[in-house]
Amino acid sequence: MPAVVVDQPKPGIRRLTLNRPERLNAINDAFVTDLHAALDDVEGDPSCRVVLLTGAGKGFCAGFDMKAGDYNGDPAERGTAALMAGQRRLSGLAIRLHELPVAVIAAVNGAAAGGGFALALAADIRVASESAVFVAANVKIGVSGGEMGMTWHLPRLIGESRATELLLTGRKLGAAEALAAGLVTAVVPADQLPDAAFGLAEQVIATSPFSTWMTKELIDANASAGSLRHAIQNENRTQVLCNYTGDIAEAVTAFREGRPPAFR
Repeated sequence: MPAVVVDQPKPGIRRLTLNRPERLNAINDAFVTDLHAALDDVEGDPSCRVVLLTGAGKGFCAGFDMKAGDYNGDPAERGTAALMAGQRRLSGLAIRLHELPVAVIAAVNGAAAGGGFALALAADIRVASESAVFVAANVKIGVSGGEMGMTWHLPRLIGESRATELLLTGRKLGAAEALAAGLVTAVVPADQLPDAAFGLAEQVIATSPFSTWMTKELIDANASAGSLRHAIQNENRTQVLCNYTGDIAEAVTAFREGRPPAFR
């Protein structure tokens, strides 16, 4: 059984289901390999517009699997270079999710802990079930609270003070508090979570693919813009570039004809 199940519930929507439910979808080597392979497929499919990331069973992802042999033994026997290579391969998942040119929606159906929390943070949009729990538990198991981009994403999403508290204490953040903090955009009953995520995905599909890509690039670039003028310069260049796709002309024509636009 693959550690990540890939399906296409609707044209343009690729669903990646983390699939180790007996371990609350905890991370092991097979998980990392399969998720990288799934992202390879997404990157190679120009028809893909949205990635839905969710978990099988009762959990989203419980972080790394402490019962897996991959993480046991004396680290000195593996060597620093091997440890760093493994860490980079793991953290590369967050980078790839963040940098995909399509929208990534995390449907958090249960516990998102450690690396699972980081994967949810790397998504563009997060919706959660009422049973969802977020926890940066790393400090409780002898490693730093910073992993897979958590110290970059979390302060930007909920503010430095609240993020620092969560990362230093490793306390749990429930769904209601996550909504109040702006970490998730909606909290729904568990049986409504798939529909809530699909509803967002369908809204994205109705937009221009190139616009989605450029909007993600601008959000990322302007997060570190030195001034309003710098941010607007980035936006201006992107708007001019978008003129050459033909999407604006199609949007105008569709509006005049009273139909949805058919973006390329």
